[in-house]
Amino acid sequence: MKININILITAFFLFVATCGQSQAHSLKLNPEKEKAFSPYMVARHGGTEGLAEFKKNKPQEYLKELWYYSESFYVKRNHLSEGVSLDESIIDISRFESNRKSNVESLVVLPGFKDALVLMPADKLLFKP
Repeated sequence: MKININILITAFFLFVATCGQSQAHSLKLNPEKEKAFSPYMVARHGGTEGLAEFKKNKPQEYLKELWYYSESFYVKRNHLSEGVSLDESIIDISRFESNRKSNVESLVVLPGFKDALVLMPADKLLFKP
């Protein structure tokens, strides 16, 4: 039985698109993270009214962007023996995009802090600035 290559290619791309969409649809709003990281989104969208309009008109894009600011990195606690503990809500992660690698995690050490940032690889991001 001969399978048409066009059907196979189409099926593959539909599968990949569906997987990406299901990951985006599975995002849930975390009120604590929204409160902590929305100031960065407010600045990006021209103020609180602009962000409210964006959230209302494009809720999935809003969730992806909130995910980027709050989940596209994590804090590696006590990476260094001395320094101040890092509160991740003070991190505008977009400032560190130049440190992000395409397919491996990146470690970013911030002067004065004992904790370090670990950036997810670019190929794992749901939102790219």
